[in-house]
Amino acid sequence: MTYNINHLFLDIEQTDQKISHIHFIDPLDVINTTKPTDSTISQCLKELQEYLSHQREQFTVPLDLSIGTSFQQNVWRALLDIPYGQTCSYKDIARKINQPKAYQAVGQACKKNPIPIIIPCHRVISQSGQLTGYFGTSEFGLRIKQSLITLEKGNHE
Repeated sequence: MTYNINHLFLDIEQTDQKISHIHFIDPLDVINTTKPTDSTISQCLKELQEYLSHQREQFTVPLDLSIGTSFQQNVWRALLDIPYGQTCSYKDIARKINQPKAYQAVGQACKKNPIPIIIPCHRVISQSGQLTGYFGTSEFGLRIKQSLITLEKGNHE
């Protein structure tokens, strides 16, 4: 089901009352949107709305991280520790999970992040400070990543 939050179109899934997936939908692909009927989805939408309105920096909705490998889960947990409004590099995350040479694998784990925004892979950038990868290398994904970083830094485009 597609939900509209401030013209950001998301497909949100839950498993056992925990958010398991958030997918960005290109506005050009949206046929219709719906209203949530599930309390977990409703909480997630409310928290995302607050985040996008500068009223929330941390999420409390329960998450299901069981779908990833052990390595991916470690990366995703490390991403949850990146403070709101800050960025770090893939190499920083690799060091944080005690696998300092695994920064490319960290990038792949970020790419597979099932719950973007809430698990803030948008806060991870290249060591040179360049925006890289958000849903691969699509321009749509990089625009979202830049928008989220800008939102958190308090700059309005």
